[in-house]
Amino acid sequence: MDKFIEGKRSIKGCIDVPGDKSISHRAVILGGIAHGISNIAGLSTSQDVKSTIEAMRKIGIPIYEKYGKTVIEGNGVTGFEQKKKHAPVELYCRNSGTTARLLTGLLSGACFPARLTGDSSLMKRPMNRVVEPLGEIGARVTSNDGYLPVDISEGTLVPFEYRVPVASAQVKTALIFAALFIGGTSIVTESKETRDHTERMLVLMDGDIKNKHLIQGKSIIISGRKELTPLDITIPGDISSAVFFIASALVSPSSEIILQNVLLNRTRAHILEVFKRMGGDIKVELRGDFPEPLGNIRVKSSCLKGTTVGGVEIPLIIDEIPALASAACFAKGDTVVRGASELRVKESNRIKGIVDMVRGFGGKIEELEDGFIISGKKHPVPAQIESQGDHRLAMAASIIALNVKGKTTIKNAHCVDISFPGYFDVLESVSV
Repeated sequence: MDKFIEGKRSIKGCIDVPGDKSISHRAVILGGIAHGISNIAGLSTSQDVKSTIEAMRKIGIPIYEKYGKTVIEGNGVTGFEQKKKHAPVELYCRNSGTTARLLTGLLSGACFPARLTGDSSLMKRPMNRVVEPLGEIGARVTSNDGYLPVDISEGTLVPFEYRVPVASAQVKTALIFAALFIGGTSIVTESKETRDHTERMLVLMDGDIKNKHLIQGKSIIISGRKELTPLDITIPGDISSAVFFIASALVSPSSEIILQNVLLNRTRAHILEVFKRMGGDIKVELRGDFPEPLGNIRVKSSCLKGTTVGGVEIPLIIDEIPALASAACFAKGDTVVRGASELRVKESNRIKGIVDMVRGFGGKIEELEDGFIISGKKHPVPAQIESQGDHRLAMAASIIALNVKGKTTIKNAHCVDISFPGYFDVLESVSV
């Protein structure tokens, strides 16, 4: 499905974005090993989260809808282990790298025989970043030369200390999930802080988990084989989805929007600080702070200036960089992104995808090995943009398209369903 966008429009109104995708994945998985029944409101309706739900059902966890909530019948850590079968369970993760990597950690820890596969895009994304550390702690897990399929069989895991070599919340979480099944204390250390939803959720579930903050990063200390209390939560709106409306309002003339009940966790909402230092008129109203901070975000049209991002900021905004790139096209001066080579192994090579998108609209951008430099304040022209099957590139293109005089075509725009089903309908409803 292609999407046609007529430009030179503003956006106005109140917007509710879907439940946060990262939190939703973790809630489904941890609810499956909790001791009792979890009730979750506001679960993400994205295709990625549906992949996790389908996988958990296939390994024996009842998950269903009741009274507007998602109900998960957990059997506890020991009960989950008892569900394993002699023959490996085949799990198809579609396009969801989060599903594949987090379940590799969970199933390796539980010594649960399984084979994980995915669609053609996911089969090209690296898996050794979770397979190798899990193998080092005693799991029997193999990959296809660093890629899917991944095969898991029964191993002998022991308490471990592991320093994560890449700034990846998925790798960290995979190791934490494995540690939940290991008798004794394990330690996972990250040198750059990444999103902390797993740690927060385990505290809420009475898990035996502690954080030790270091000069750089932190250590997570987990004592395994403790049964977890079920979840009863409402998931806040996804900041990684909200950012496309935020960027659109900042750069589209005469725009003003309010995004309601959005996740404000500092390891996820740092993009707001980046936009503010670019001159963005953004006001935040905190409405709650446990287990995750959330609130309303008001955004008005602004005159942006370029900025530089890199280093410890990158893990905190990795999913928001496509939206940042689109906004940078309208900022005065250069916007520089460095240290973001992780973008090359997402649903697409996002660095190349961003470069192609900006150039397609007539913008000026220099490709770097680990990022890019955008020279803003160019007048975009109508274009035909290839999404490359990447939901965030498709949504990023819509930001620029709103400010083009004429009609833009975004090819294969249905890929937005991976994270935000109905995105273009919401965008159209607030465009004036």
